[in-house]
Amino acid sequence: MKVKFLSFVMLGLLLFNVIISTGYAKEKTLNELEAEAKANREAYNKAKSQKALTEEEKARATSEKASVQAQISQIEKELQQIDKDIERIQKDIDKKDAQMKDIMSFVQVTNGNSNYLEYIFGATDFTDFIYRISVAEQLGDYNEELIEEYNADVKKLDKKQDELNTKNSELAKKEQELTVLEAQLNKEIETLQSGMVSKDQAYKTQIKLIQSMKARGCKGSDTATSCQNRLNSSGGSLVSVNGTYMPIAKGYVTSDYGYRSYGGGEFHTGIDFSRSVAGDAVYPIADGEVILLDYNRSCGNHIVYVKHNIGGHSYITSYWHLSSWSVSVGQKVSYTTRIGSMAGRNTGDACSGGIHVHLNLFDNANSQWENRVARGGNPNSGRINPRTVVPQTPKKGGYFSHR
Repeated sequence: MKVKFLSFVMLGLLLFNVIISTGYAKEKTLNELEAEAKANREAYNKAKSQKALTEEEKARATSEKASVQAQISQIEKELQQIDKDIERIQKDIDKKDAQMKDIMSFVQVTNGNSNYLEYIFGATDFTDFIYRISVAEQLGDYNEELIEEYNADVKKLDKKQDELNTKNSELAKKEQELTVLEAQLNKEIETLQSGMVSKDQAYKTQIKLIQSMKARGCKGSDTATSCQNRLNSSGGSLVSVNGTYMPIAKGYVTSDYGYRSYGGGEFHTGIDFSRSVAGDAVYPIADGEVILLDYNRSCGNHIVYVKHNIGGHSYITSYWHLSSWSVSVGQKVSYTTRIGSMAGRNTGDACSGGIHVHLNLFDNANSQWENRVARGGNPNSGRINPRTVVPQTPKKGGYFSHR
């Protein structure tokens, strides 16, 4: 005989109820939950379109940045060439000036008599001397004109150098702005991607659960509780959702994920499943592989971490407050594998007020959890609501007698 359709499965639909300050809102019908699922799908499609537009904007920014970088590179080459040209012109000016000074030294009248002609040029007559003086003066004038032309060229190069430096500074500022824009767009894309994943997963989980319930006779106008009562009375049953199960065979949900209304309103990072019997078996919520065993007597006692592929997505779960382990790192486990035992009271575990297992869930998309831990990061950061993948979990205070 099939196991009865248990209340913990039906109460899982409370995942989709709106939490308000006074507790859970009025229980929704399957039709209302289906509408909510479709809204998640619409949000997913909107985020997907926005992500595509953002990626296009990022591509344009990246292309413009590459163009700016190419211009900066070309300007740097031109500036280097200008420096070389200025240095060359200055050397030419110095060389020409020295040559002219040598020539002019021959026309300096130092003796004041005809011996000067022979001393300077070896000229045979005064006419020749005048001719030579004229030539020297022309060379001097030519030298001055040449130096003026060189100086004008240097001024032009200086001006061009200033213009290029100004343009280079503007381009560097533009490059920095594009770098900032690129980083902002990357962040937007990551946020959109994260939102897409959560909305898509919520939609798939909701639709799968609703369809499963309707296939077993639940009506669109039914709430989870009304359908549960009818199926219980007729001996109906339901398979696991997403291939996930409760971590213990039977018990109560004694603490939910989120802010507590007691103990100072602290944030509870997982879901607590409780039994009154110590030593009961603890199981993984789905098939997977043990990737880490931890021991923290002051908070958590024996802890097991398991990696899963649920609905094509990678997750990590951890199970706290165990008295011992029954598995080893690297071991493949199924949802029926006993991974440890629930610890009793007075174990020295300051984070445990009773016999229970604390279930944590981590998103391991793109191996983000594994990469963080491999770098020495905290394995317990970034916990998300376990109901994401175990939606059939009863609400707080709910009882289940079957995994």
